[in-house]
This record gives sequence, C-alpha cells and structure tokens, in this order.
Amino acid sequence: MSKHEEILTYIEGLEIGNQVSVRRIANRMKVADGTAYRAIKEAENRGLVAINDRSGTVRVASNGRKPVYKLTFAKVAEITNAEILGGLAGINVEFDHFIISAMQKESVKKYLEPNGLVIVGDRSDIQNLALNEHNAVLVTGGFEVEDSVIAYANQMGIPLMRSNFDTFTVASRISYALSNELIKKDIITVSQVIHHNVPVLQEENTVKDFLDLMKKTNLSRFAVTNRHHVVVGIITMRDVNHKNNSTQLNKLMSQAIVAKLDMTVASVSQRMIYEGYSTMPVVNDNHTYAGLITRADILKSLQKSQEENQILHTFSEDMASKISKQETFYTLTVEPFMINNMGNISYGALSEVISILAQRIMTRHHRNIIIESMNMNFMNTVAIDHVLEIYPKIISETRIGAMVDIEIYHVNHIIAKVLVNLQIT
Repeated sequence: MSKHEEILTYIEGLEIGNQVSVRRIANRMKVADGTAYRAIKEAENRGLVAINDRSGTVRVASNGRKPVYKLTFAKVAEITNAEILGGLAGINVEFDHFIISAMQKESVKKYLEPNGLVIVGDRSDIQNLALNEHNAVLVTGGFEVEDSVIAYANQMGIPLMRSNFDTFTVASRISYALSNELIKKDIITVSQVIHHNVPVLQEENTVKDFLDLMKKTNLSRFAVTNRHHVVVGIITMRDVNHKNNSTQLNKLMSQAIVAKLDMTVASVSQRMIYEGYSTMPVVNDNHTYAGLITRADILKSLQKSQEENQILHTFSEDMASKISKQETFYTLTVEPFMINNMGNISYGALSEVISILAQRIMTRHHRNIIIESMNMNFMNTVAIDHVLEIYPKIISETRIGAMVDIEIYHVNHIIAKVLVNLQIT
C-alpha cells in the first residue's frame, strides 16, 4: 500500500469531528508535507473531511454522494453572524436544505430530514426535536438557549447556533449563499474535461524520442517534465523541425503555458484561442503534470452547458431574459438593477446586453465567438422604464473574425453606438 493510500485509510478511521492537519498527518505517517496535503485534498473529494478557512479541517460523516450545494454550517454561522453554542464537532459538515419552524411541534417533524438546518426562535421543544432528528439548529432573534439543549447538541455533535438577526434576514442570507453555491457547481472546470492518460516527454529526451511518440499517438504537441514530474516546457513539431535526432528537448522546448484543475473552462478557452493552442497541459497545485485538455473538448463542453441551460439566476441570465426579439431589432426595458448611482443605465449592464446580442446574431451561423474589443459611445442618458430599441448589424465577416455595429435608440433618439470586434472559433 502506498503512503497516499495509508493516509487515506488513517483519515477514514478517525472519529467524526476529529481535527485533521497537514503537519499532524505528516509527523504521524512520517511523510512530506506535500504528500499529506495531497492525501487530505483527496479525502475532501471523497467526502471524508470538510475544509473551511475559519474552522480548519475536520473528519465528517460521508453519505457516499457529493452534496448538491457545498455549504457548511460554519459558513452559515459566518454569513449570519451567528455564535456557535454547541456541537462544534459537526460545524464543517455540509448541508443542502433548511426549514423555518413557524408551526407546532407535531407539524415540524414531517419536514425534518437528516443533515438539514432548522431556523427557529425561543422554542426549546423544537430545538431538541431538530437535534434528535440530526438537524442543526439556528436560533434567531438572539434568544437565550437552555443549557440542556446546548449539552444535547454537544452530545450529538450537531451544531447549535444563535444569531441576533431576525428570521427573514437569516433565511434570505442563507438562500442567497445556496444560490451562489449552485451557480459554482454548474460552472465547468478543467478537471471535468481533462484527458489523464496523455504521455509526456522528459527534458533529457531527444528529438528522436519526440518523433517516435508522435508516430505512436498522432499528436504533435507534448508537455515536457523534469525528474520531479513538474512541467517545465512544451515541445511541438515546429520546435524539432530540421533538428538533429540526438538534440535534447530542453534545448528546443518553449515556455509552458498551463492550466490548473480548478480553473474554469471559459477562462482557459479564451487563452487557448488567443494564443492559437489546440492543446494545453494541465498541472496539479504543486505544478506536477496532471493531463491534457484540447480546444475541441473545451468548446464542446461550453456548447453543451449552454444547451442544457444549467446556470440560473446569474447577472447574464437576468439580462438575457429582459431582451425581446422583434422583426428587425431587439427591445429592452430598463429596470432598477441596471441603473448606476447617477440614475443612468450602467456601463456594465449595457456591455452585457451588447455581449448577449453579439452571441445571438452570430449563433445563427452556428459559431462560437469571443469578444476582442468593444468601442462604445454614449450620446444620451437612459432612465428606469425606458424602452430601448437595439439594432445590431454584421458589417464584415471572415473565417476567423467579424465586426458588428450596434445602435441603441429610445423614442427615435440615439442612445449609444457600439462597434464590436469578434473572434470566431
């Protein structure tokens, strides 16, 4: 059994609520800090531990599935300014639902499911019931909590918290946090599209080794690593062209532009398109080689995400829902959330509208685009409830790019004129 597996086995055997730290694991298992860190991150992915900046790393109960929302009770305490009265052992446990207990005890019980959160006032009977059903408790209004309830929370290892905020404020803050976590969950990261089993070359390898691997894999671009498996460069067919077969790659390779596992696919795709890369190596946190991503896979995943429309209630989604298609133009009614502190439509809101429309008109040609530049000129102000008419027009288009002219009017008065340069992929 490897040291990595030994550490995971050790963590799995810890009691729920035990603290886990890199230094403690490293000293106990006699391994390097980096080895301990990687094992703890793997334990987090498996749901064995929960990591929180405020409370550290704690062994938690794993239910065998990844939660829909990655929100811990510690985070709830933070966003509601709550005091943790008891049950500290379970403070880093993740939960996925909450209820507001504004009913009789007999009615509450049917709504209780394990690993939830109950928001309640000065009702000790409800507080005890929630803990008994393995639900954390958040007492609102700053009410005093009986010592017996606190003792029970400590006995159960289930968080008992108290906030001075009212129930509405607490519920609103938690709902907002859960919504944000859902959006994060639906954003595609590099780890979801990576190819793990793509071979690499060593810096002491030669041009002949490169050519042999190219014939074997039909690839023409490889990551180059050192003896510690750290990515130190990139080698392509252009680099080895007309070079002696015995020349070492460390004399020919170029600087490595890499992606990390937790980076978003959207950010990496822009970099790849701008630089003209068809592939990009992926590295772990310690810069060791993890795999490869291709531009084709990235664009495919982005397209699939758009088709499934998984990401809801983002600013872009809100803006897109307000734009209506007419025969030859689009309309937009200006709402309060689009306005800046001067009472005019904000530059950011209008830029988002332009970006959405550019995507829409180019989608007719079944192409993906990236906005390279946007030149916007304001002629008049726009107030709340103004209905804008937006006229987009493609004025030039090539295989790799396009230029779009967009004019915005309100009651025959021009509001803005925008020139957008696009890159087509």
